[in-house]
Amino acid sequence: TFTSQAQTKRLNRRAELALRDAELWSVAANALKGYTVPLPELDHAWKLVLLNQFHDILPGSSIGRVYDEAERDLAEAVATGQNIATAATAQLASGGNDAVTVFNSLSFPRTVLAEVPVSRGQAAGAQSEPLPAQWHGDKTLVEVTTPACGWTTLKVTAAAGEAAPAPDGAVRAALTDDGAILENKLIRATFDAAGELVSLWDKAEEREWMAGPGNAFLMYKDVPRMWDAWDIDSNYVDQPVELGREATLEVAAEGPLMAALRVTRTLHNSPVTQEIRLCRGSRRLDFATSVEWQEKHKLLKVAFPVTIHADEAIHEIQYAHVRRPNHRSRRYDADRFEVPQQRWTALAEEGRGAAVLNDSKYGVDVLGNAIRLTLLKSAMAPDPHADEGMQEFTYSLYVWNGSFYESEVVQEAADLNVPVMVAAGAPAEATRSLFTLSAANIFLDTVKPAEDGSGDVVLRLFEAKRTATRCTLTTTLPFARASQTNMLEEHQADLPFENGQLALDFRPFEVKTVRLSK
Repeated sequence: TFTSQAQTKRLNRRAELALRDAELWSVAANALKGYTVPLPELDHAWKLVLLNQFHDILPGSSIGRVYDEAERDLAEAVATGQNIATAATAQLASGGNDAVTVFNSLSFPRTVLAEVPVSRGQAAGAQSEPLPAQWHGDKTLVEVTTPACGWTTLKVTAAAGEAAPAPDGAVRAALTDDGAILENKLIRATFDAAGELVSLWDKAEEREWMAGPGNAFLMYKDVPRMWDAWDIDSNYVDQPVELGREATLEVAAEGPLMAALRVTRTLHNSPVTQEIRLCRGSRRLDFATSVEWQEKHKLLKVAFPVTIHADEAIHEIQYAHVRRPNHRSRRYDADRFEVPQQRWTALAEEGRGAAVLNDSKYGVDVLGNAIRLTLLKSAMAPDPHADEGMQEFTYSLYVWNGSFYESEVVQEAADLNVPVMVAAGAPAEATRSLFTLSAANIFLDTVKPAEDGSGDVVLRLFEAKRTATRCTLTTTLPFARASQTNMLEEHQADLPFENGQLALDFRPFEVKTVRLSK
């Protein structure tokens, strides 16, 4: 049930995130522009999402008709969220004819490749400085740094002006006699002729990350003894399906900001296309994957064995993480051969670590030093056509040096799942952050209108690294009072709030709900 009916699970995550963005930007547009938050539309969309999380819908263990209806409902929720977010950001970026504004809904600043609507033109930052750009197909990608929960405005012109200086540490892709490479200033990834990652070399530490081929697809016969869509039986590993290694490798993008390889191959009966991407200054490889799934009673995983020695794996859960054994020493351990996660699973030593991130996958197994993400499971009961057809998803390998606390695994997973939004026009302030946090392990997950229709705004924050933390929340929105509430938004205590700043103390993994009033 972590994997069955992949399309429904993917739409569920997209709907959750689309409505999150819709809430944040509509709250901001209301506070700054008097935009009317469409509360009935948000309420209806959230109820569609919650209805379709019910047993047995989201677990993937219902009949086929359920998924026809669930995917229709979830697509509606996604569209509602996107439409509201588009309308709200259009209100915020309502001035300027030669500008676009890049909106970042995450609670930390990030450097992204934003797609701007000019064809081989020029983009400049708030100080008119030319920005590094790259043309990828018919898209113009511009490297821009966005503030936390805020925006930055770019000036765009169709004509080429002063060229941006060549970016430091440009990324490149190249084919070799026996495969291909992707490389930037930090890492060099080497792929064999089948598109498997045979080496990931850390240039700073002069050390190898891969203990064996990564991005290695593994397929197994999957016929559970009793419950087809519900179960994976532990003996699946004894029933591997041989996969051909014939593949076609091409350079899809050569840099300087983003380099990519395109890998085309067939897994058993299912054609697969991957675009493997590496950005400048990044320690994350993205594997954007399309599978025309034509299998019955098959289980598909992708494996990343890394040179990390650990006796437990770290799995993200909602607003936290749990540690589970990566060995089979006891029956209790062996019974956990397939476990759930949210956006990432990691292996870590005291001074370095590696994580596999995902944009829609919830099942994983970790044995020894190998993280194996479960991609597809084609049950035949109660839906004989489960998962047939096109499946699209992205997973990533992210590696870091330093402690788990110092890692950016939570930020990287959020970045993978939540793209920036680009709107035509320019707000009055070229760059603005609506909310900032003083501690990197505290995240602002939700900014939403209060359920009682009062016009108050509710924030939900959490501590992600399992350590007590004191953090200052700063907002530039016009609020005068703050209070702590429970998750039902019921008042618990007034909070000291002055000059837009609020000091908060978090216990490990604590979730706080804060209400802001004018």
